[in-house]
Amino acid sequence: MSDEESKMRIVKHIQFSIFNDDFSKKSIKQTRKLNNQENNIEEEMFKRLERYDLKMYIADVKELGLEKTWENICNYIINNGENKGLLNIKRFGELYEIGLAVQDKIHKRESGQYYTPDDVALLMSQWLDSCEGENVCDVACGTGKLVLTYLDYIGYERAKKIISEGKLYLYDLDNIALKICKTSLLIKYGLDLDDKIHDIYGDFLSYKISLPFNCKTISNPPYAAIKQFNNEWDITDVLNDTHEMYSAFMEKIFQQSKSTVIITPFSFISGDKYYSLRKRMCEIGNGFIVSFDNVPGSIFYGKKHGIFNTNTVNSVRAAITVQKSDQIKGYRVSPLIRFKNRERAQLLKPDILEKTLPESLQIIDNKNKAFEKVFKHLNGLFNDWKKKSEFVVKDLISSETSKFLIDMPNTCRYNTTASSRKLSRTGSITMNILDEDSFNFLYCFINSSFTYWWWRIYDGGITYPVGLLYKMPVPFNLLSEDDKEFFKKICKEMCRAEKKYIVTKVNAGVKQENIKFPDSYRNKINKRLIKILNHDDDSSIFNVIHDNKFF
Repeated sequence: MSDEESKMRIVKHIQFSIFNDDFSKKSIKQTRKLNNQENNIEEEMFKRLERYDLKMYIADVKELGLEKTWENICNYIINNGENKGLLNIKRFGELYEIGLAVQDKIHKRESGQYYTPDDVALLMSQWLDSCEGENVCDVACGTGKLVLTYLDYIGYERAKKIISEGKLYLYDLDNIALKICKTSLLIKYGLDLDDKIHDIYGDFLSYKISLPFNCKTISNPPYAAIKQFNNEWDITDVLNDTHEMYSAFMEKIFQQSKSTVIITPFSFISGDKYYSLRKRMCEIGNGFIVSFDNVPGSIFYGKKHGIFNTNTVNSVRAAITVQKSDQIKGYRVSPLIRFKNRERAQLLKPDILEKTLPESLQIIDNKNKAFEKVFKHLNGLFNDWKKKSEFVVKDLISSETSKFLIDMPNTCRYNTTASSRKLSRTGSITMNILDEDSFNFLYCFINSSFTYWWWRIYDGGITYPVGLLYKMPVPFNLLSEDDKEFFKKICKEMCRAEKKYIVTKVNAGVKQENIKFPDSYRNKINKRLIKILNHDDDSSIFNVIHDNKFF
């Protein structure tokens, strides 16, 4: 290389270095400017969060989105701790629910989330504490109501030991809720435990996600219909039969947990499409199920914050299932529990609810396909009713038009009613009866406690399914001539009195007729039917079925 070429290369190198240096200085200035802007934003957000209120929160969700809003809140809490105002971990669940309502009502509705009330979370925690399992899991943890309540219940020292030993597992498909849950735990039990908490984000039904060995699980899984299967799911009979998210969660949790406390809708207890789930539950182990009506009081309270609609009545009837994997198989099942709101605090205690459970375990198989919700003191009568009856309702019904007609309203909040004429209403079951004896008996039987009781045992939802009514056993074969005369006499008396006891309600602008007979008719019929089944109980034994209170 010549001296001239060497000089030119040195000049170019110097020029490049000067350019590079200028560029670096500009980059540094720009970076500093950006950092200053970020610091100013952080400072502004910090000041904003210090005086945060609900109005500001809603404005942030609308402007920044739910994820960014909660990222700011969690960062603030981690660095500055809780305050006495809005930013308190006890309020996070409700606050997040409000945010969901603001941002995405449709997603909230379709995801089927029902937030667990404090008293129910405590009840479930008490049962979970008595369950076996080294690792503690909360599936579909959301913002952490269940797991936080459980850890509160067992006490700070025990709770911190579980977390510090890496035995706490959280699962959710909502990454924001999962972050809120973990942040709450870190604030409560120490920031140094960040890497000890297993927070698993993803689809719980995926084969890629599993529960740890020797675990006990608490859960309030999503309640939503499955429209399409994911190719990562294990397509079981339960999934194929039910197409319900909550039942699929139940199956996987039961299979992989040593013990479980789970709250779900109660439809799995006896609904036809849940047979494979019930059968699988009994193959895995044993436990008990406590089921609740939604009138007059509801376990999930009402619908809040406009997430679903303005209706304050919650239609979900819930059940809490406590399951243990064991050599013993089967489940003890409570009757459908009805309670007034003023009784709630007294009712939601483990010892009170466990007293409603019978001693015997129910096992689901091809002969016994549904769990039966029967009061303990009525179990003997129920078994004799089924065993001694050689007829079902369908046997007394004609396929052709008959002069003997029974019209039964298909909504039965506290009792069932038979009418001898077609009522003016939108929902009823109309039956043409074979002959006069069959009519007299069936008319009385529907107006007794037995038909209503049958519905409460195997359903208890909103309406009385026709198929369930037609399958109901009737002891028509046990009637003596004296019995037939009794039913004929009381049937004629009630038919003549029907118009006198007509009641009318207007629902959505539509007139709905029903008949409200005095209880004396029902009690007379009950007494006769109990005697026919060779029991000597008083008809008052049925009071608990019609009652609208627990105590």
